[in-house]
Amino acid sequence: MRHDYIILLPPERDASPLWYRVADDRIVRRGRGTEWLPPDQAEEPDAGIGEVMLVLPPQATTLHWIACPGMTPRQGAAAARLMALQASIGEPDQLHAAVAANDDPDAPHVVAVTSQSAMTHWLDWAATHGVGRASIVPSALLLPGPASGFVRGQVGAGEVVRGVDTAFDGEEVIAPLIIGDAPVTPVTDEEVDAALLSALDEPPLDLRQGSFARRAPALIDSARMRRIGLLLGLIGLCMLLVSLVTIIRLNAESSRLDAQTVELARTIDPSVSDPEMADGRMTALLAARGGRGGFTGMMAGLMAAMQANANVVLTNVNQGADGSLRVQLAAVRAEDINDVLIAIQEAGWRISANAVQQRGGRVIADIMVVR
Repeated sequence: MRHDYIILLPPERDASPLWYRVADDRIVRRGRGTEWLPPDQAEEPDAGIGEVMLVLPPQATTLHWIACPGMTPRQGAAAARLMALQASIGEPDQLHAAVAANDDPDAPHVVAVTSQSAMTHWLDWAATHGVGRASIVPSALLLPGPASGFVRGQVGAGEVVRGVDTAFDGEEVIAPLIIGDAPVTPVTDEEVDAALLSALDEPPLDLRQGSFARRAPALIDSARMRRIGLLLGLIGLCMLLVSLVTIIRLNAESSRLDAQTVELARTIDPSVSDPEMADGRMTALLAARGGRGGFTGMMAGLMAAMQANANVVLTNVNQGADGSLRVQLAAVRAEDINDVLIAIQEAGWRISANAVQQRGGRVIADIMVVR
C-alpha cells in the first residue's frame, strides 16, 4: 500500500524530524526520525511512498506580501519576486525566491525567500532519504490567513503566528512587538492537522520553483531499461520457440511427403528405398518412355521455335489432362505462325492446328503440341 507523508523539519539540521503518515486523507501514524516506512515496505521505498511534503520551520524563510497594481497576475508575480530579492539581506544570486499562485491582480503576491545553499541542503536531505520529489512548504503559510488580527498555532516543534500580511515564528523576541494589542486567535491541533492535509494536496506555496523545480522523470531510467531488456528477451524467446515449432512441423511434413513419394514409387519400382532413388528412377523411366521433360520440355521447345520469328506472340497457354500443350499464337501474317510451327516440328514435336481465325487485323491460331 502506498502512503503519503508530511515531514516537519526541525530548526536544527542535526535534529530528528517529525513525520505523519497519511492514508485515505487522514493521519494514521506519527513518529520522529527517518524510519517512516512500514517494516514490510522498508526494502522497496519507491513502492510505498506517494506524495511527500517537507514543512520548513518558520525561521527558515522570509515571507513578503507585495502588491503590484495595474499588472497581470503573471507580470505581478515576476515583479514581486524581484522586489522581494532586492529587499532581502544577501546577494540576489545567492538567494532563492518562490511566489505563491495568485490569479487576483488586486491581491498581494506572497513571496518566500531563502538561501540557495539552504535549498540545496533540503533537496540533498530529501534525496538521501528517498523523498527527492517532495514539495517544500514554509510552515508559516500553513495556518489560515485571518481577516484581522493574528492566529497562532503549533506546527511541528515550532509555534507560528500569521496575520493579514505577515507570518513569523511565534517564539521570536520581536513577536510581541509585532502583535501589539491586536487580537490573537489560537488554532487547535486538529485545525493544524487539517491544514497540513490540505497543503499536502495543494501547497499554499512550494519552494520547488525555478532551478529547484521538480524535473520530469527520465524517459529511459535504469529500471525501465531493465524492463525493456526483459521484454525484448521474452519477445526473442517467443520468436525462437515459434521458429523451432515451425521447423519441426516442416521437417515432419517433409518426412511425410518423402515417405509418401517412396511408397508411390514402389508401386512402379519395388526396389526404391529413399526419395532420391525414387526421383532418379522415375526420371529414367520417363526418359525411356519418350518423355522429354513434360510441360517444361514442351514449353522450352515452343519458346526456342518462337525465337526464330519475333513477330509471333504467345497469347494463351495451358496443359490438357492428356499431357498435351495447348497454346494460342498471334501474328500479323499467317506465314510467320507457319514458320514457328515448322520449327517446332523440326525439333521433334508433333503439332495440330485446331483453329485459325482473323481477329482485329491479326491471325490467331490455336495449336496443340504433343510428345
